[in-house]
Amino acid sequence: MKTLFDSAHRMLESRGVWEQKQRLYYQMRHDGLRRRQKPFPTAADMHYPEIDMAIRRLKPFWMGQVQAGDRLAQFVSMKEQLEPITDAAADYLDFELKHRTKFLRKLRVAVDTMLLRGRGVLKVTVDPFDDYAIVFESVDPLFIIMPDSAIDFDDADEFVHVRQITVEQYKRDRRFVQDPVAIKRIIGSDNYENFSTLQEEKRTREGITHGRNPNQIILFEHYVRTAGGLTVHTYSPQSCDVQIRKPFGVPYKVNGKVSVPFFSFCMEVKDEGWYSPRGLGELLAPVEQYECKLWNEKADAMTFMNRPVFTADGEIQNTANIRWQPGEFIPRNVRQVQQFPPPMSFDGEIGFARSISEQQSQSPDFGITQPGQPGETGGKPRTATENQRISALQQAGTNDNGNFFHEDLGRLYVHSWGLVCQFKSRNFAYYAAGKIGTLPAEALHDQYLIAPDGSPDGWNRVARFQKSVSRLQIWKGDPNCDQDKLKRDVMAADDAQFALKAFIPSNQKGASEAEDEAAEILVLKEGFPAAVMPGEDHATRILIDLGWLQKQMASGAPFDPVAAQRVQEHLAIHFQYLKQTQPEAAKELAQKIAMMMSANSGAAGTAGGAAGSPAASGPPATEEPQPIGGS
Repeated sequence: MKTLFDSAHRMLESRGVWEQKQRLYYQMRHDGLRRRQKPFPTAADMHYPEIDMAIRRLKPFWMGQVQAGDRLAQFVSMKEQLEPITDAAADYLDFELKHRTKFLRKLRVAVDTMLLRGRGVLKVTVDPFDDYAIVFESVDPLFIIMPDSAIDFDDADEFVHVRQITVEQYKRDRRFVQDPVAIKRIIGSDNYENFSTLQEEKRTREGITHGRNPNQIILFEHYVRTAGGLTVHTYSPQSCDVQIRKPFGVPYKVNGKVSVPFFSFCMEVKDEGWYSPRGLGELLAPVEQYECKLWNEKADAMTFMNRPVFTADGEIQNTANIRWQPGEFIPRNVRQVQQFPPPMSFDGEIGFARSISEQQSQSPDFGITQPGQPGETGGKPRTATENQRISALQQAGTNDNGNFFHEDLGRLYVHSWGLVCQFKSRNFAYYAAGKIGTLPAEALHDQYLIAPDGSPDGWNRVARFQKSVSRLQIWKGDPNCDQDKLKRDVMAADDAQFALKAFIPSNQKGASEAEDEAAEILVLKEGFPAAVMPGEDHATRILIDLGWLQKQMASGAPFDPVAAQRVQEHLAIHFQYLKQTQPEAAKELAQKIAMMMSANSGAAGTAGGAAGSPAASGPPATEEPQPIGGS
């Protein structure tokens, strides 16, 4: 273990500059950097939260990448199987991650860390003591010790996950050695000389510290790549010779290969290297410092102007006796010292700095105004057209960010599904589209292409809905375009869960309409009218009615003229609605009915003539269809 610890120590020393910057950016976001020297005791010392505001603006965009689709992930089976089985696999993973794990919660933390530091990390494992449930853990990159030569977890020869746990957590984990003497040697932090970088106390709002906590245990999980995969060595930097847990291989596999249970999300892609991505802390640090300076200087100027300095022609005795109030006598010609106006507009300079932040973060800041004229305290508000153009230009950059975020997210989904297949749960029930289902055994395999559902621009629900509606209007009725897909996209753009529950495929809807129309014919045969509703599938129902009439003519059975009249009237109203909503379909159906009737001319009779009339021409287009009230 001493050799491994020495290697971890060298990696710590090499990242010292990066670590110090990350601590600084964290402080800038939460508390700000204090003024080194105030010009007077009551001078302002304020923090302009530019970094925090940019993170809060961007976080919904990144989380929108995850929840933009109907499900978290879309599945494509690489072996032949029924589509409902593939859908069941996608529904099960969606339900498992959303409702049986803390995936979304931990991902929000990882996204927040990514925006601040440039990289966020999720650890995905299983809990053998809880039916191998999938466990998500957000890891601050400060607690990942990575060599400079590594790009990511998949190519690193070694890396260390620094874990901070309490003594009680250590004792509850049955995988650790529970020797009281060993526990006593690794408790606290009395011996940090060997890794001075971690010795610095990290004073934060959340209270995360490397301090001298007597109830804290720090463990190094040192991952070393070998020919067979990855081996994990667990030890404490307090006492490297204490055996915490026997070395073990990473047990997680996907497609027969070892899968590293760590996944990182980068805010940007530039040169290679683990420490290469920059977060908003690094990008906006100069802007925030300048804005803080401007804000403080503006407050100082207001202090001088609201509490002016006075002078007099001669010396004034006992100035403490002078009271500044109405009607008071002030001796020796006391007058205010005239202050020169500021050489620039503080508000204008702050707006200029915010515009730089807007470009760096690729996030529109709609509070920025247009540049003001000389001598003005501020500019005019941006117009709606300006905001739209700025949003459109910056959307290209955000969509590109969404594309490589999808790549990282896709690897996490593949790993998660691999855990489902490898560590089979006893509970395969799930809830989707308003129904409870069970994952079929034949769906449990790893021959899937798995990718995040939705598109990178799916975070903008309004734009997504408008695009879906526009697409439906353009290709509505086009035989070369899947109409079900067009309609389902519109419903999903409004609400993905609503689409899962409410959408009915055309083949399924047609069968339901045919069955319902057959039931209505039974009512019509008894002489009672059945109402025709505008939203029904009129073409399908016309064919069902016509089929019944032909069957009656072909069978030679006694024909009830009242029943025939009711069905003919019912059919005519359906045809009238069809001509209003789908004129082309009505014309084609009329031709089809005419051909059917001519082929069956031998049984034309009364029923045939009556049925052919609405099929050939239908009621006049100018007439409004009315519900049938009786014969």
